[in-house]
Amino acid sequence: MLAEHIIYSSALAIIIGMVFLHYTGRDYSWIIILCSWAPDSDIIANPILNQFGFTLLYEGHKIVHGDFHNIAIMVIFGIIVAFLLHPLGIKFIEAFVYSVIGFGAHLFEDALVYRMGYRFLWPFSSKIMGLGILTQIQSEEYYIRNFFGIANTGVLIIGLMLLGAAVLIRTRIEGRTWIRWYMPNRVYTKFFN
Repeated sequence: MLAEHIIYSSALAIIIGMVFLHYTGRDYSWIIILCSWAPDSDIIANPILNQFGFTLLYEGHKIVHGDFHNIAIMVIFGIIVAFLLHPLGIKFIEAFVYSVIGFGAHLFEDALVYRMGYRFLWPFSSKIMGLGILTQIQSEEYYIRNFFGIANTGVLIIGLMLLGAAVLIRTRIEGRTWIRWYMPNRVYTKFFN
């Protein structure tokens, strides 16, 4: 689920950004989108660490894909991101909340797609879980990357519909001016004036 995480987390970021902007006057929803790929960093963790001469073990084995897909890593990741973004002027708690939402969105999206996904609730439970709702909707047994090898068309279409709905909801509530937060001024004036 390479492309789908960006689409689903963008839909979530639009709505969460609207809520935070209303209550705090700040919209750091880009953090949600960037953090949505964080659990997949377990794919490249060992090769990068091995280049520097480190071998990191996770529960007695080298890190493999799926090891970072749990709530313990989500909380640790949120704290690290909050510490990194705090010197840039982003409040610690806001950076933590946004990064945890982005990380959690990834976990939830994986749970929606895979019937037997990952150990999402580790360290509380080592049970491999998943809902598989999106694959059941498509009557598919497994998730298959049939869109240029980066996405499943059914999951991607559902994500694009959610993204469109999020854009329509925020535009209905705030008007078209919220788009200015995300676009360069010359693009905004060309298409929206």
